Amino acid sequence: MRGFQDKVWDRLYRSHTLKNVPNAYIFSGPAGSGKESLAIQFSKILNCQNPNKFGCDNCSSCLRILQLQHENLKLIFPLPAPANNSSSPGNLVDSKNIELVTKLIAEKSKDSFFKIKVPGSNRILINSIRDLRKSIYLKSDNLGRRIILIFDAHLLSMGQGEAANALLKLLEEPPKRTSFILVTDQINLVLSTITSRCQSISFPRLDDEFIFEWFSSKISNIDEVNFFVGLSDGNIHMAKKLILFQKQELVDLINDLIKVLLSKNSSMWRKFVQTYSKLSKDDLGMFLFHLTLLKIWFQSTNRLVINISHHLHKTQLKSGMERFANLYKNVDYLGIVSEVEELKNALTQNLFMPLSLTTFLLKIQRKINIK
Repeated sequence: MRGFQDKVWDRLYRSHTLKNVPNAYIFSGPAGSGKESLAIQFSKILNCQNPNKFGCDNCSSCLRILQLQHENLKLIFPLPAPANNSSSPGNLVDSKNIELVTKLIAEKSKDSFFKIKVPGSNRILINSIRDLRKSIYLKSDNLGRRIILIFDAHLLSMGQGEAANALLKLLEEPPKRTSFILVTDQINLVLSTITSRCQSISFPRLDDEFIFEWFSSKISNIDEVNFFVGLSDGNIHMAKKLILFQKQELVDLINDLIKVLLSKNSSMWRKFVQTYSKLSKDDLGMFLFHLTLLKIWFQSTNRLVINISHHLHKTQLKSGMERFANLYKNVDYLGIVSEVEELKNALTQNLFMPLSLTTFLLKIQRKINIK
C-alpha cells in the first residue's frame, strides 16, 4: 500500500475516518495506475477489525479480503458469454472456464496488480448483475461494509448495454452499508447516468520512483532499470510485460519499427502490414504492446527536443533520438502519438487492418514531414 498513489489513498482514508464513505465510487485513470489494487486495499480497511491507515493485515477479515474470499466482498469482471446462451443467473461461467477463473482470482489475491483476463471476454454480462441483485438486498449480520468491485466497468456498456442499465437500477436504490467501486481505464465509455451517481476518484499514472523501486527489486543493473522505467511510462502492467524481455530485444524492436516508419521502401511496408495485420488477430496484447513502445519512444524524443528529462535519455536509445531530432526538425510529435492511439482504436471498430496500417504509415510520414 505504501509507496504508490499516496494522495489518492489519503483522500479515501479521510472519507473512511469521517464516516463519509459514499454508496458508489468510480476509480478512473491510465491503465496500470494501481486502481484495482487500491480498490482491494480500501475494501480491506473498511472491514478491518483492528483499523489503522493501511489495515492490520492480520485479522481474519483482512486476510479474507486479501485472499478475495471475504463474505463482504464481491468481484465482477468481464466474462465470456455461456456457450448455451442461457439467461439463467446461475450460469455465469461455463464449466470449461470455471477452473481458469478460479485460478485467475487466486493469482489476483497473490498480486493485486495482476490483471484478470478471461479469453473471449469483451463485456460484463447481464447475468453477473442479475446474480448480484439476487444477493445484495438480503439481510446480513456481517460486520463492516459490503463492497462490490467492478473491474473494467466501461465494458458494462458493450453490446446493448443491458448490464449497465441493470447496474443503474442498483445504484438508484443502494442497500445500506454497501459501496460499489467501479474501476475503469476509459471513463468516457461509462454511461453518464452511472458516473453521475458515483464519487469520482481520478488516478494519475504511477510515479517513476515507484516503478524504479519495483524494477530495482528484480534487476541489479541500474542502466537496465532506467531503460525499463522509461518504457513503462508509469504503467505497472507495461512494466510486468517489459521484464519478460531482454533489453537488447526491445532496443532492436524499437529501432526496427522506427526504420520502417522512416522508409519509402515498398517491400518493408508490405512486410510491416502483413506482420502486424496477423499479429492484431493472433496476439492483440502483443500488437498493442508494440504500439505502446512506439508511442513512448516518440514522447521521449519530444522531451529531448524541448529539454525535459526522461529515463530513456540515460539509455542507449538516446543516440537514436538525437539523430532523429537532428534530421527531422518540424515533427508533429503530438500528432504522431494521436495516430498511434487512432490505430489502437481501429481494432475496437473492426476496421480492415491492412488498410488501417497502410494509412497509419502514410500519416506518420506526413507528421514527420518526410519528403
